Amino acid sequence: MNRRVSLYAALVVITGLAINFSSDAGNLPPAVFSNSVNPGTPAIVRDDLSVTSTWFCAGTSAAGESENGTYGGEIVISNPRETPVSGLLTLLTSEQEPITQVINADPRSQLVIDINSLVSAPYASAYVELNDSAASVEQRALHPAGAAVSPCANRTSDQWYFADGFSAESSDFRLILSNPYMSPAIVNIEVATEDGQRTPPNLEGFVVPSQSIRVLNIPESGFRDEEILAISVVATTGRIVAAKDQHYLGAGRLGHVLTLGSPSTSDQWWFADGEKGAGISETYMIFNPTDQDVTADVVILGVDPTVASIEPTTLTIPAHDVVPFDVSAIVGLPDGPHGGVVSGQSGAQLIVERILTRPAGSSVATTAVLGAQRGFQSTRWSVPTSTTIAIEDVLTILNTSPNDGVVTIYSVGPGGEEPVPGLSDIPIAANGLISIDLVDPLSFGRALEVESDQLILVERRLERTPTLRGRSGSLAFPEMM
Repeated sequence: MNRRVSLYAALVVITGLAINFSSDAGNLPPAVFSNSVNPGTPAIVRDDLSVTSTWFCAGTSAAGESENGTYGGEIVISNPRETPVSGLLTLLTSEQEPITQVINADPRSQLVIDINSLVSAPYASAYVELNDSAASVEQRALHPAGAAVSPCANRTSDQWYFADGFSAESSDFRLILSNPYMSPAIVNIEVATEDGQRTPPNLEGFVVPSQSIRVLNIPESGFRDEEILAISVVATTGRIVAAKDQHYLGAGRLGHVLTLGSPSTSDQWWFADGEKGAGISETYMIFNPTDQDVTADVVILGVDPTVASIEPTTLTIPAHDVVPFDVSAIVGLPDGPHGGVVSGQSGAQLIVERILTRPAGSSVATTAVLGAQRGFQSTRWSVPTSTTIAIEDVLTILNTSPNDGVVTIYSVGPGGEEPVPGLSDIPIAANGLISIDLVDPLSFGRALEVESDQLILVERRLERTPTLRGRSGSLAFPEMM
């Protein structure tokens, strides 16, 4: 069942932002990173044992103004607590020494850091060490083809996976590899294409220097005009963080995305957003980076059972291969929104990304979202970045349990958590789907909290820019208690 929830009110609230830099941060000792959660889907851990947290932002463009438009990035730190959160921000580039600053985020506010103002480089990554595990960190990429939001990672890893890459019709596809440690990392990069797996010599023994980043142009590395590019990054020395910066320029895809890679495989990948309709293209890119063939089931959720009964679809994904699955081709799938889960049989391990292209005015806009792994469904989700203007269908919420439930949306502001008017105790059916409109000013420019009495999954559809039609897409943060 799908339900749209709208609300209108007259109250205007402006969220305060604060940033404080220390002049003596350059003499700080090397970072000692916290390890609060296992690799996988980025999450917030709220418990008495996790008193600190470290977030790794793989990187965004930081070039500033150009003849083609504005490129840049922001780091967004959300503090839901009644007390300030402090810590250290370290920015890494390939052009200059690391920049470390002391930061302070005011209670119940967001701290927005403009990367462009602090570095002189085409790209920059960051890691943020905080004294409170309840805070969260994500990055915004600013691009002429549309802004994008990506969660930062909880940990570094010696392996990173991307189920989808695209270089057709001169589309720009870059890997951003960030090494926050004091010693170099050495990685091998394998690429699965429509013609099979390839590892060019220039992608073997690829060095990511200490406290630095490397940006790899995939088309220039021997992969031009490819519609299928699944990537495995495996470190033989060290640990890194990896993301993809993708500018779609044709062949059915347009727009810009920034997506954190996956540091691990999983036997389940969950998606709340999805849609069938005129002009809409939705594809699950299912990548098998293992040495064994894998059988996987695609199950569609969120469709009213009185309207359609949809059987699972079973696929075989060969070893080191990627299979695109057209969701709209499922027999009996009605027009309208839906969610889904892709599961490897007998615990088989996969990587799954959803590519969703929707009409945007006279054009289209493409989003790429990595699914949520098994075990990261939660009764509470944090939405650090939502919207600054009234928009329909901002939050898509999937009930991943077999029981009916309710959902409430809270706004985090100076007065604490406040239920957004009209968005309390919203019914959500077992395995059902609801779409939330954010049109009350209490929800504008603030972090939001989504709470349910059932295990749910939350995705965001955010505006690209004030002038570009279409949406960007991103998971919210599950809160693990």
